[in-house]
Amino acid sequence: MDLFFLDYRDPLVGLIFITILIFIIALLNYFWRFFAYKDEEEKLEKFIKKFELNNVHKDLLKDPNLSLANLIFLASIFTRSGEFEKAIQIYLIALEKVKDKKEQEDIFISLAEVYFKAGFLERSKEVLLNALKIRPRNEKALKLLKIVYLRLRSYKEVLDTLECLLELDEEVKEEKEFIKALMIKEQDIDQKSKIELILNLDIKDNIMLQRLIFENYQIIKDQNLFDIIDLIYRDKKIVKIDKQEYKEFFYALNLLPKEEKIFLKNQNFRMFKILNDNDFKVKIVFSYVCLECKNAMPLFFYHCPICYGFNKCKILYEVKLDETN
Repeated sequence: MDLFFLDYRDPLVGLIFITILIFIIALLNYFWRFFAYKDEEEKLEKFIKKFELNNVHKDLLKDPNLSLANLIFLASIFTRSGEFEKAIQIYLIALEKVKDKKEQEDIFISLAEVYFKAGFLERSKEVLLNALKIRPRNEKALKLLKIVYLRLRSYKEVLDTLECLLELDEEVKEEKEFIKALMIKEQDIDQKSKIELILNLDIKDNIMLQRLIFENYQIIKDQNLFDIIDLIYRDKKIVKIDKQEYKEFFYALNLLPKEEKIFLKNQNFRMFKILNDNDFKVKIVFSYVCLECKNAMPLFFYHCPICYGFNKCKILYEVKLDETN
């Protein structure tokens, strides 16, 4: 019986078998990659056709002599000028041309940003999910997806996205508490229960959450005046907080009893008080700057609309003559 298996113990025979096995595995891997790549191409083609717009210049833009860099540059110009439909069409054509995964990923993100700016949130979400299929740890895509979910009021998905950003060593603890407060605010329960649940969150040192609570429920915590000064100026009501900076501001606005005199250390408050007391029509004008990307906005933002950063809004203010009166 041992003689019958003698040949199979020959090292050369074993080597042949191993070679054949490697060849079969390589062949199967080749076919798997071929069909997987073909499937990806078909999915990409379906995606492009799904959002494709009719355009008389489409054939011109598809010209092989027109490079990918030129297409992206052209799309960025249309995006900046607000011609979003043209930018979308160009990015879709660029997707047809490109084969490299990294380039596809970059185009997906640019396309998602255009859809986001144009207000097509569902489309922006779908495009971003395609980008994340290529590279799940894409920080830029995750940050924009977070904002898209936020605009769609899909707060659970926002929290899931924040968990992904946490894995990338992003500091999201305060933002998670803020999103939880928004979730509670949307619940179909009475106001008292909402306030109780929100106040049980980790509020300490969370500037944005404290502002949200004051803005919606007029409950003030131990926050800095200059984090909510625009809200107090808008309402022109005294809030109960024993801090000198608040007293100075209320005094400048003539909200304190007339017999009470306070020395104003803040130059803007002092100027406002003097001009107002001398019958000049004055007002305090506010502007908002992102500490991350340095862009200025006319309205306050919890999340920067440009770089999508949380708690990056610095409130600037100055006294101006009120020319409307």
